[in-house]
Amino acid sequence: MSKYKLFVDRFAVYGMGKFVYDQRFHVGVNIIRGANGTGKSTIMDLLNYSLGSESADWTKEQSRCDYVMTQVSINGHTATLKRDITVTGKEKILFFDGDMEVARVNQDGWQKYPMRRSSDVNSFSQHIFELLNMPRHKTDDDKNLTMHQVLRLMYVDQLSATTKLLKEDSKYDNVTIRRAIGEYLLGIDSLEAFNLRQELIQADRLFDKIDSELKAIYKLFGSDQTLINEQSLDNEIGLINKQIEELEAERVSVNSQLPETLSAEMAEKTKQLRSAVETTSNKISILSAEKRELSIELQETQHFLKSLEERKASLSEAKLTLSVLGQVSFDYCPSCLEPIITHTEGCCDLCKTPHQYEAKDYAYSQFLNELNFQIKESKKLIESFKSDLLKVEAQLSKARHEFVTAKEKLKEMNVSSDDREAKLLNLASELGFFRSQTLSLEEKREQVSKVDELQKSKHQENARISALKDELERISAMQEKRYVEVYSAIESKAKSLLQLDGGYEEAFKSPEEVTFDFGIDKMFVNGNSKFSASSMVVMKNSIRFAIFANAADDDYARLPNLLLMDNIEDKGMQTERSQNFQNQMVKLAGNIQNDFQLIFTTSMIADELDGTDLCVGPFYQKGMHTLVF
Repeated sequence: MSKYKLFVDRFAVYGMGKFVYDQRFHVGVNIIRGANGTGKSTIMDLLNYSLGSESADWTKEQSRCDYVMTQVSINGHTATLKRDITVTGKEKILFFDGDMEVARVNQDGWQKYPMRRSSDVNSFSQHIFELLNMPRHKTDDDKNLTMHQVLRLMYVDQLSATTKLLKEDSKYDNVTIRRAIGEYLLGIDSLEAFNLRQELIQADRLFDKIDSELKAIYKLFGSDQTLINEQSLDNEIGLINKQIEELEAERVSVNSQLPETLSAEMAEKTKQLRSAVETTSNKISILSAEKRELSIELQETQHFLKSLEERKASLSEAKLTLSVLGQVSFDYCPSCLEPIITHTEGCCDLCKTPHQYEAKDYAYSQFLNELNFQIKESKKLIESFKSDLLKVEAQLSKARHEFVTAKEKLKEMNVSSDDREAKLLNLASELGFFRSQTLSLEEKREQVSKVDELQKSKHQENARISALKDELERISAMQEKRYVEVYSAIESKAKSLLQLDGGYEEAFKSPEEVTFDFGIDKMFVNGNSKFSASSMVVMKNSIRFAIFANAADDDYARLPNLLLMDNIEDKGMQTERSQNFQNQMVKLAGNIQNDFQLIFTTSMIADELDGTDLCVGPFYQKGMHTLVF
């Protein structure tokens, strides 16, 4: 059975200074009923928006509202969501650990989650997925589906075309996303294939970026790319050093014939060189100390990050263990081994203290937020330390070269002021020229090193692209069996529901095959995707309900056991046909073994269902509206 449960306990809409809608919902079937034009779709669209959908196509009544509040149960954890109604439809969601009554009177305790993740805070989708314990890719936390995308399979709305399997989305829709929604929520793909496809796209882009940057550097240097590497640079520096050695030998030979007395000009030069040696020596000491400190900080932060990620994994495992095993019950006292006579409901068998489930859920949510914040901050610090370390290493390399150059010049400075000084000055000039060339080449080492790194990265990305393609092929082969099993089960349920339609559509009386495809976003009965308008509604609702019912009792499915339906009798549906579908759907829902929640609207409520505990709110007569301003 599915382990992921997201249920609506209460939904309220605030506008014009008061709550204009406020109803409680329950586990199981919930029916909102009323005449056409009374605002049933208004409520369903706002409810969908409150759970994380992005929508800005508001009706006049919806635009008059200020915000929505929803009390939800997330794997048994009670929380309240609050979201302002804005023209963009991308408003952040406020999250409160606790029920709506407590949330309404508390200013503190609310946490703000944007619809898009950032380097500083998790998105609303991330937080909901973590509370649901939804599995995600172990090595990349940035490629999850959002609640907006998940709700495309959880909400059957009126505005989407009846030919479309999913709720239509003009902004965030493509074959990859649609396939990921279906395969992930049906438990065919743990998002690994989706992540790999996204990673492959990013790898291709990175490969192209690296290749373009390399070409730009080659063009800048104006030479063959084979010459722009560390080895070529070392070879060129080696040739210059050889010429410097020859000039130094010649200078020593000339200098050996000169007096020991230095000219005033050369004395000043010697003084400058000594100062340069001392300055660069101090600079090297300072930079070396800074490098050591940065290296230590980097290493400690990396260890801290690893411990945070291990604590987060352990926290998730502990939460999952508690949800699976539940509270431990004792029949015998672990101290004296005597039987425990009295068991008090809701209390510990040993000490009789009431269980604090809500406090534990709140602590879990708070601790999870704190860990996520510390992980993000640690990652930012690591990148900062790495960047600073690279800068210090570059400065240190340059300072060491300046130190060696100045020291060598000082060592070899032995010039007199006689008539041979001109020759020594000439040699010094040549030596200065070649040394400046060496310094210039050393300064180019950063660019050359960058070329080497880019070439290495290009090779690595090319290898990664090949590995990703191989892994995708392997995963596809493994998923094929699961794919066949799941789709066969869903199509069988949909076929049974269509057969109970009542004979309105000839193809539905005894359908040979019912198929659907998330990639192309279509459904078929006996190979056909077009029927009468009302039959299209029945086909779509039958398949969507079959997907939901099968997922609820599937151990591997991840659909959060919630289905919203707002098109039961759309497109000219006859009353008898709509009421028959309602009855059949409610009957089949009763066969679901796991906890679930189905919320649907109708203007043609079946007599057998009207006035029962399944109904939510009053029957909205013509002239009434769900939103009461």
